[in-house]
Amino acid sequence: MSRRPVLVPVVALLSVSGLGVTAGTGGLDTEPDSPPKQYQAGATIDQKLFKTQFVKAVDVAEGDRHAVELVLKVTNEGDTTESVGAMATGPKVSRHGRLGSTILKTTPPLGKPDSYPEIGVWSHGVRSFQLHPGITHTVVIRYDLPEGATPPEKVTVDVGGFVEEPVSRRDPRELWQVEPDKDLPTGAGDEMALIEPKVIAQVTLPIRPEEA
Repeated sequence: MSRRPVLVPVVALLSVSGLGVTAGTGGLDTEPDSPPKQYQAGATIDQKLFKTQFVKAVDVAEGDRHAVELVLKVTNEGDTTESVGAMATGPKVSRHGRLGSTILKTTPPLGKPDSYPEIGVWSHGVRSFQLHPGITHTVVIRYDLPEGATPPEKVTVDVGGFVEEPVSRRDPRELWQVEPDKDLPTGAGDEMALIEPKVIAQVTLPIRPEEA
C-alpha cells in the first residue's frame, strides 16, 4: 500500500523554523543589552539615590605636575544623610557602595598607576564626605597624574546607578544598592558579595585649564 504524502502548511514550517533560530540565538525573550546613553558636560544623570550633574573637568597644574578634577553637583534624593563613599577600584564594586562606587571608569584612564582618586564634598573651602538629603552639594574627584604627564583633551566617565531592593532571602530589608549589570545575588551569605555594576550612562567632558 502506498503512503499518501502528508501536507504541512507553510506557515507551520516557518513558525517551527523561526522558533529554532530564536532558541539557537539565546532564547525566546533574549534581547541584546542596549548601549549606555551618551551625555556631554552639564548633563544631569538620574542615579535614583542621587541626581548628579557633571559640570566640568579641570586641568589643575602645579609646576610640572598636573591633576584632573571632575566637578559634580550632587543632590541626595534619599531620606538620610549619605557618605560619598569609596571610589570604584576595579570591574567589581561593593553592592553597598555609594557615589564613589558609581564612578566606574574613565576613558582614557586617569591618575597614577596603582593609585586611586580622591573624592570629597567641598563647601566654602572645607572638605567633608557627607551628602545631606534634599541639598545640592559640590563634589570634586581628583586624579593626580604621573610626574611630567599632561591631561588628554577630553575624558569619558562610565556612570552607574542604584536600585532599592531586598538584600537577600534572609535579610528582606529594602536598601539602596549599586545597580548590578544582571541581578543582585540573593543567597544566604551573599549579602556582602561584590557585583559587576551596570553602566547607565557615559559622560564626555572636555578638560579645560583651571581658571585663575
